[in-house]
Amino acid sequence: MIKAKVVLAAAALLAAASVSAQSTRGGKSEFYLSPVFTDGKNYSFEGGSTARTDTGYGLTLGYAFNFDQHKSLGIEAAWGSQDYRATVVPGVGNNNNTVNINASLDTWTVRFLGTYNLLEGNFTPFVTGGLGWTYLDTNIPTGLPQNVCWAYPWYGSYCASYVPTATSTRFSYNAGAGLRMDVGKGVFRFVVNEQWMDFGGSYGSNSVTQYRIDFGVKF
Repeated sequence: MIKAKVVLAAAALLAAASVSAQSTRGGKSEFYLSPVFTDGKNYSFEGGSTARTDTGYGLTLGYAFNFDQHKSLGIEAAWGSQDYRATVVPGVGNNNNTVNINASLDTWTVRFLGTYNLLEGNFTPFVTGGLGWTYLDTNIPTGLPQNVCWAYPWYGSYCASYVPTATSTRFSYNAGAGLRMDVGKGVFRFVVNEQWMDFGGSYGSNSVTQYRIDFGVKF
């Protein structure tokens, strides 16, 4: 249902904008902000453990420079969150008692990417791909609450407590395709993106499918 609404909204946006006059993007920079929806997925791990993520949501902030009407390079910072349920099967010697986990997976990604617009006009399909790093927080506690204090020159010290959780930083890469519409200084894009993360070891890499609408401005 969410994917259908995203696709319909993007189609209506691009159709309404198609009546505008021709605008140029070559030699211009652009900023954009994007709501992101991530497909839920089932996972199976060595030893019998399993996990299931729900449909997630997030936000992407991006910058790109258009070398001409076709080619651009840019950088994106993205945040996402997905609720998940996992069943962990302990190893030998743990009485084979399974552990059920309900939590949320938070991710932060920084990627460098290139994009190629297939047409020179305002309305064009495009392909994109990038490389970067993704920080994952499972929100599974790994220790007791800890106190942390900061010292401010004018306000004195401030202390707070936090619970350490299981986290990891992984190499990630993506490939996607979509539709773009330029309306004056405005930029609107609908993107379907596949992002892979390299976990190494026996698990290797894994991917998630994301749907995104970009709202941007050229300058």
